[in-house]
Amino acid sequence: MNKEKAINKCPICSRPTHKESKYCIFHASAEEKTEDEFRKALKEYVDKIKKEDDNYNFKKFIFVGDINFKKDLNIIISKNANFTGAIFEEDTWFMDIHFKGSTDFSWAIFKKDAIFLNATFEGDIHFNKVIFEKYADFVCAKFKGNTSFDSATFEDTDFDEATFEEDANFWWATFKEDVSFAEATFKGYVYFDGATFEGDVDFRVKSLLKDVTLTRIRLFSGKKLNLKVKNDIEKISLERAFLDNAYLDIELAEGILIDFSGALLRNTKIERGQIENHFLQEKEKDFSEAKDIYLLLKNNFHSTGRYEDENWAFKKEKDMERKNICHFKTLHKWLWSCFLNGIFGYGMQPSKVIMSGILIITLFAFLFMNLGISNVVGIEFNTSNNFLDCMYFSTITFTTLGYGDFRPLEGLGRVLAGSEAFIGAFMMALFVYTFARRTGGR
Repeated sequence: MNKEKAINKCPICSRPTHKESKYCIFHASAEEKTEDEFRKALKEYVDKIKKEDDNYNFKKFIFVGDINFKKDLNIIISKNANFTGAIFEEDTWFMDIHFKGSTDFSWAIFKKDAIFLNATFEGDIHFNKVIFEKYADFVCAKFKGNTSFDSATFEDTDFDEATFEEDANFWWATFKEDVSFAEATFKGYVYFDGATFEGDVDFRVKSLLKDVTLTRIRLFSGKKLNLKVKNDIEKISLERAFLDNAYLDIELAEGILIDFSGALLRNTKIERGQIENHFLQEKEKDFSEAKDIYLLLKNNFHSTGRYEDENWAFKKEKDMERKNICHFKTLHKWLWSCFLNGIFGYGMQPSKVIMSGILIITLFAFLFMNLGISNVVGIEFNTSNNFLDCMYFSTITFTTLGYGDFRPLEGLGRVLAGSEAFIGAFMMALFVYTFARRTGGR
């Protein structure tokens, strides 16, 4: 007799089994119960919980039919609610529901639309490893406790105008279609570590009071990550992010820093003006790491054919390298790097070559003026210390023209003239190289 009673109890919750099923009405499969049977049993259960003011336990329930928890059940969740492992076969509506305790939807499966429009969660909320197979609507939802969507899977999702008052965790979540956080408010930290975005991402939030972590995210080919942050937070982390043939659109307020350390960018469209002066490592004077980030950007700009930006990134890379070796033991390297930067901007600035040439010509003009130069007047040679004459002589010597109307005096004058001619030939070759590198692309 006891054995027979045990057989007639649901192995999950010990309720009486439903008809021929070995499970109760709540845990029986959708094929083993009708929608009307389930609705009736569910309403009775909800009424009992409301009367007793107890916690709701919907663990592993299999919900059949469209369920509107407010309209159909007039549900009031004054304490904790457990939906772990539940399966929702049709559209499910939690619109305007006020969850006053902690709520757990971990491992739940929503096979159709899940509507949490304007829902309020007072306590901590868990959607860990939940699967939304269709549309998930969290528009205007209010998350007052810590929120976790750890390893959740979303098909098509909106968090527009949602409010997160504590930390929001989307670790290793997968977004298969577009996801929007437009005009959302985040008052705690935001974590997207390891998240995968297969659609476009709209993160043009209304308010952000703490840092955003996008560490190790993956953004699929051809998709767009739109980041717009106006608030004065410290940083946005894209550390070890993988962006392949994607589009990164960033709008940051002044003072917000971005971390690209260890990131992988391949053919990713990113505007230089949007990230310039926002690099965390450069501001913190971690020049070795900053150098690697500019190298990353240089290679990415090259792969997208944006050679002007590539030149900028290369120049910044060399600047970081120079600053990183500013030590007594490497003083010679630092001085050489300063010289290369000053003389031609590491091959990126032909204007610096021109300016250097003008300075060299002027310097030698003053030297020749002090020593004197000889000029031909008829058949005689007269010595001249006139600055304009010396400037002219210095110019034709630098450019190796040598008209013959002026010549250096013997001794030191000839040494200076030969030196300037050698330097001039080198500088003109350097100008051609720098100009071609700057304008021709690579």
